[in-house]
Amino acid sequence: MGIGLSNLLSDSIREKVLAEITPSQDEIDLQSRIIEQLIEALRKKAETTDFRFSFIAPEGSTGKKQTQLKGAADIDLFVALNPKEYPDLFIESQSVNRQAIDDIMNNLVTNWFEPAVKDLEVTNIQRAFSQHPFLSLKMEGIEVDILGCFDIDAKTLAEKGPITAVDRTVHHTSYIADRMTQRKREDARILKSFVRACHAYGDTCAVGRMGLTGVTLELLVLINPNLESSFKALRNLDTEPVDPQSRTFKELKMVPAFRDDHLFLIDPTDQGRNMASSFSPRSYAWVQYKIDRLKEHLESNDRASILSSLIESPIPSSNIPTWIEKHSSVKEFKSDGKVHYTILRDKLHRLTRKAISELSEERTGEARFGEILAEVYFENIRFALGLLIESPIASTTFDRKGPPIALTEASAKFREVHGEAVFELGDFLYTREKRE
Repeated sequence: MGIGLSNLLSDSIREKVLAEITPSQDEIDLQSRIIEQLIEALRKKAETTDFRFSFIAPEGSTGKKQTQLKGAADIDLFVALNPKEYPDLFIESQSVNRQAIDDIMNNLVTNWFEPAVKDLEVTNIQRAFSQHPFLSLKMEGIEVDILGCFDIDAKTLAEKGPITAVDRTVHHTSYIADRMTQRKREDARILKSFVRACHAYGDTCAVGRMGLTGVTLELLVLINPNLESSFKALRNLDTEPVDPQSRTFKELKMVPAFRDDHLFLIDPTDQGRNMASSFSPRSYAWVQYKIDRLKEHLESNDRASILSSLIESPIPSSNIPTWIEKHSSVKEFKSDGKVHYTILRDKLHRLTRKAISELSEERTGEARFGEILAEVYFENIRFALGLLIESPIASTTFDRKGPPIALTEASAKFREVHGEAVFELGDFLYTREKRE
């Protein structure tokens, strides 16, 4: 599907959006001050311990890229280790020893990161886990994650891949920062703000489990000549892959590692990785829908709707239509703040999958409450699980399908087990059972 967004934004709208989403110098200075204090504390602690490192630096939007949005920026502080100093990292055939990595990262958090920050004015100190342990905290109102990674050069990354998933982040930062112009930086902020306005951004998205990530949106801006073409590339990502090798969708699907992927944005720093593989289909479909609505607003010159499409606002909290109330169920949970949100989020997603499995079908595959749509959403310490249920009332019994009548031996055994409850329907045997 094409998209006509010629002269995407007028100067006045562009200026208005940028004024709303660009952090002030005071905000940037605060981030820089926090980063400096944390780096100094980590360095000072390292001097009194046996910990050695290659570098400590902020990565992501608040690092060299400087693509952060006003009021929505956090700090990812990376502590890079030299892999040569950790011989236990690799096991036979040079595969990575995951347990060794966890042990290393646990040691960093327990014996370096936590002691280093204890004398600073920080709050909400929590050990967290996302593939590997890291430290999360809050400082002067800003969320901070302190993570360990390995210092891998670009050639090694391209040829052998990373040791941990976050090892790529350093290279993403450099790749993007080295190519950013001021105009591109503005475009990246606008595109990121649009996806945030869709509530389909990152792991805090409201639509699907995982939304679109900031680094992928920045890459789309970098490789396209203007904001219009960046939106178009995002809209058509499900049919027109972004790949440094210019492979077609069909060719990429033939790569074993990409076989189950539905979108393709290949990492320019590690071309064995699809950066869009984590995007939930529902998140991406919603972003496509919102791009189409933005196009309509632009064509009708609806200034208010254009601005609301590009600038994030709270999710509407009005009541759902009465006709769908009986099909909906929402459960809300409140965290005591002692556990990092990622742990609660992941547990809630596991609970959601279990609920869908048990509500939609019987153990033997027959329909129970029909199709179930579910979403997990959270803000601060409040977590919610929402369900839309096709058939809110299920009968007390269900017809369990048995073998084809033509299979004499199987049919005889089925009749022997279920006795008079067996009946024939079409070419199959059935039995009526009570629901659990």
